[in-house]
Formats: sequence, C-alpha cells, structure tokens
Amino acid sequence: MLSPGDRVLMFETGHFSALRWDVAIRFGLEVDYVPGDWRSGVDPDRLERKLDEDREARKIKAVAVVHNETSTGVTSRIDEVRRRLDRARHPALLLVDTVSSLGSIDYRHDEWRVNVTVSCSQRA
Repeated sequence: MLSPGDRVLMFETGHFSALRWDVAIRFGLEVDYVPGDWRSGVDPDRLERKLDEDREARKIKAVAVVHNETSTGVTSRIDEVRRRLDRARHPALLLVDTVSSLGSIDYRHDEWRVNVTVSCSQRA
C-alpha cells in the first residue's frame, strides 16, 4: 500500500509506535514522527494541524497509529483520528496497529473507516 519515498505521519505513543517508526524507516518511507510523552494517545489537535500543513501538497500518504500500547495501556481514539482526517478532507490512508487491543478493547474497523488494521493472534 506504500512505496519507498512515500510520506507517513506517525505519533509517538509508546514503545510499539517507536518500533513501527523504525520499521517504516527501514522500508524507505519518509516518516514525520510527532514526538509524544507515552502518557497519552494521538493528539487529535496535533493531527489536524499536521494535515492542515499538508493541505496544498498532499504529500502525506498515510497516518499510522497504534491503537493501544501494551507497556503503558495508552489507547488512541481512532474514531477521533478518522473525524480529523475527514474534517481536513485529507486523502491519507488510516493505518492502525491493533496487536494488543483487537480482542480486548472496542475497535470498529468498518464504522471508523480504517483503511488497514494490523493485528495478530498472540495478544489480547
């Protein structure tokens, strides 16, 4: 879904977001990694500002977030992330890591119009 050189917006929410950042770099993606404090999920206001900055260029191809961080329990509000993408009328894909949350925290792939959900069977 992405190619080397594509720009991805990611948010530091904990250890797994840092690991995703590293993987994205290794795959040659251009990552705009928004620093965080590991005590909160994606800040919808910061997301909206980043999307507004990209209003003309539309270089951001995807917004990649971790739904829940295992080590801290921090959970991002994916429905609010989608609302901000819609409000900005930005075409970026919404990619969500649900490795530690899919079986244990409310998650609505279709309702929240997530483009790609990544998960596995050994968690939650």
